[in-house]
Amino acid sequence: MGKENMTLEKITTQPEFDMEYYMEISGLMRIEQGLAELLEKYWFKWEKELHAYKMEPTKKDADDGFLLVYLDEDTEADVQRAFEENNHHGFAYHHLAITLVMCAAQSVMPELIGGCMPLPAPTREARKKFKKLGLEWNESGSSMNRTYVVLTPYPYKGGCETCASCDTCPSSQMREIGRMEE
Repeated sequence: MGKENMTLEKITTQPEFDMEYYMEISGLMRIEQGLAELLEKYWFKWEKELHAYKMEPTKKDADDGFLLVYLDEDTEADVQRAFEENNHHGFAYHHLAITLVMCAAQSVMPELIGGCMPLPAPTREARKKFKKLGLEWNESGSSMNRTYVVLTPYPYKGGCETCASCDTCPSSQMREIGRMEE
């Protein structure tokens, strides 16, 4: 076997729940006490199901490193059950899982706070690392077999200009509409 061209290092994240950020993601203006308590319970539960990795090239002059943060199948099952039992809670849990992976990524790379997390096209080496973790990259859909995942360049390399999904991103499209109306 040849030498590996990319390292895979498990890292610790320190996501902090930000109610304002959650409300922005969920589109809610207020949250009832009962739902807030459920969100707190699941935040702490899912925080234990969070996986985070740095992937860095072994060659010093290469610049295709990545940060990968994702929640496992148990979280996805919790969200699915919530949708089946109570649609309102399903959406609340879905938005909570999104908030958790994004806050975890931001705890590692503060440059991501207040902006989007650009999705790069992963290298062949990165896709090999995904397989080692039991993850699969869908080339045609530019997605992974996990619902709640952040894959972004590491270290930070910019926003939309480095994103593989810029043309299909709703945020990017809204910015373009704003420019057309000016």
